[in-house]
Amino acid sequence: MISAEQLRIFEEQGAVTIDTPLTTKEIAAAATAIDALLPFKPAEPNQAPRFRYGATCNYYEPALLDLIQHPFFEAVAKRVLRADAGRFFQTAILASYPQPESEFSYDQHTDIQYSLEDWAATPRRVVCSFFLWLTDVNKRRAPMMHRPGSHRLVAAARSADPVLKDATPGVQGIKMVDLPPEYAAPQPVLAQAGQVTVLTTSMVHGGSTNIDDEPRKVLVMTYTAAGVAIGLPENQAATKRAYDAKLRELLRPERAHLVAED
Repeated sequence: MISAEQLRIFEEQGAVTIDTPLTTKEIAAAATAIDALLPFKPAEPNQAPRFRYGATCNYYEPALLDLIQHPFFEAVAKRVLRADAGRFFQTAILASYPQPESEFSYDQHTDIQYSLEDWAATPRRVVCSFFLWLTDVNKRRAPMMHRPGSHRLVAAARSADPVLKDATPGVQGIKMVDLPPEYAAPQPVLAQAGQVTVLTTSMVHGGSTNIDDEPRKVLVMTYTAAGVAIGLPENQAATKRAYDAKLRELLRPERAHLVAED
């Protein structure tokens, strides 16, 4: 479970890395599933090689579904969201393979933005995101780069806009470049395999290059409070509807409430 101090760090900084009750066998099984789903592919002739691979809401491997429906993540999400009940929102898998002789670089963006009122609500009108690390993440192995506390600055700016203040939050990637000095300098998210980073993707963050000699693999799981509306682009909404319908068939009966239709 997330402690009061860890929750405080999440609220202030936008991200906190915590231990999980998952076994090394569960983590290894999930990593193996990602190896099969997202293998490294040599470049085709006259094409640049790809080192980053991902998939969203289109996989049903038992090793991954066991983690998506694990009670630990629902319990943490409910506490973060100040909610009596939680709902599964989306999932993604990401693999970042070593890039020989590359320079370290990273992206900076938000995936969604909230107002201060969204954060103050009970339950919170935000998405709780989990990045479950299936490999160790060091400063060279494609760490997520984030600006601690930036979600609060983004929320203050949104609250100051009368058009956005009361708008339903929606998923929309926004590049965040040339930020003013009040935004903290980017910091890497470091973790050991089996740990999870609880974060908000309204914090300025982004992926980085893998200049290490081993791949980085992560399972992303997101949750909302029951009854809270979060907007999605129509293509993502359609994918979510289809995925939720399949999960209702595949999740254990006692976990099927995660994809209940509110």
